[in-house]
Amino acid sequence: MSDSDSVFPAPPLAEGPPVLLGTSAFGQDERSFPVYDAYWEGGGRAFDTAWLYGHAYGPGCCERSFGAWTRSRGLEKEVWVLAKGAHTPECLPDRVEGQLTESLERMQRDGAALYMLHRDNPEVPVGEFVTVLADLVARGVIGGYGMSNWPLERVREAVAYARAHGLVTPSGVSNQFSLIDMVHPIYPGTETSNDRAWRTWLAEESLPLYPWASQGRGAHALADPGELRTGPLAESWYSEANEQRLLRAREFATERGISSTGVALAWTLSQPFPVVALIGPRQPEEVRDSLTAASYRLTGAERDWLETGTGTLPTR
Repeated sequence: MSDSDSVFPAPPLAEGPPVLLGTSAFGQDERSFPVYDAYWEGGGRAFDTAWLYGHAYGPGCCERSFGAWTRSRGLEKEVWVLAKGAHTPECLPDRVEGQLTESLERMQRDGAALYMLHRDNPEVPVGEFVTVLADLVARGVIGGYGMSNWPLERVREAVAYARAHGLVTPSGVSNQFSLIDMVHPIYPGTETSNDRAWRTWLAEESLPLYPWASQGRGAHALADPGELRTGPLAESWYSEANEQRLLRAREFATERGISSTGVALAWTLSQPFPVVALIGPRQPEEVRDSLTAASYRLTGAERDWLETGTGTLPTR
C-alpha cells in the first residue's frame, strides 16, 4: 500500500462487521436512507458502489443517492467505499479513470478506499490494467485496487505482474461466492470463485475475497426450497446439490436459532481465507438480520456439513 492509504478509513476487516452493504437497489432517497441508517446504526461502515448501478433507471442514480445520504448524515469522511467501474463495453485501460471520476463526482467524494474493475477484458494485457490502477493508488485517488468477475488465471497474472514491476499488488477480488453454487452466470461476464482452485489460492495468498450474492441471491428466503427448481432463480441457481444445501441450511437455522439467510452469510464468512461479504438487504429488518449473522462463525465441521451433507449436523 502507498502512504496515501492513511487518508482512508480502516478497512472492514479491521473494524466493524466484515460486510459491505450493496447500493445497487437504491436509486431513490426514500428507499435508500432507512436501509443505510439501519446499517450504520448496527455498526456497518462499508458500502459497495459501482458506476453501472441504477443505469436502467437513470445513469448514476444509486451513486447519487448514496452520496446524498453520506452528506445528509455528515459521514463523508467516515464511510469506507468499494467502487467499481470500467464495465463492459468500456472495460479498457483508458476508461478506468474516466468512469472512476464520474462515480466520485456523483457521490461528491475525493476518492475511494478500494476500486475494482467491474469486468474483465481478456483482449487487454493484464499489465495495462495493473499499471493504470497502481498509478491511481500512487496518486492517492484510491487506497487500493482489485478485480471483480475475473478468472483466477488473470488475477494470478495481475499479482505476478505487479510484483515483477515493483507496483502495489491487488488488494482484493470480488467474484460470486456462496453456500449455493452459481450454476449459470447471472449476468454476462460474471465469475464465481466457488471452486477448489480459487479457494486454495485465496488461502495461500491471504487475498481478501469480497463476494457478491454472498447469501445466495435470496434463495434461502424462499417459502419452499423446492421453488428453486422452477422459480425465477432456477436458471442460475438450481441444482440438486443446491436444493439440498437449502434444506440443510433450514435445519441448521432451526437448531441454532438463526435465520436461514443468516446461516448462508455465516458460511460465507467462515472460510479459511479473508472474506468481506457484499450483502443486499432491501429493508431495515433484513439489515439487522444480516448484521446479527455477521458475528456468527461456523466450525469446519459445520461448514462442511452445510456444503456437502457429510455425516450429521454437528452438535455444539
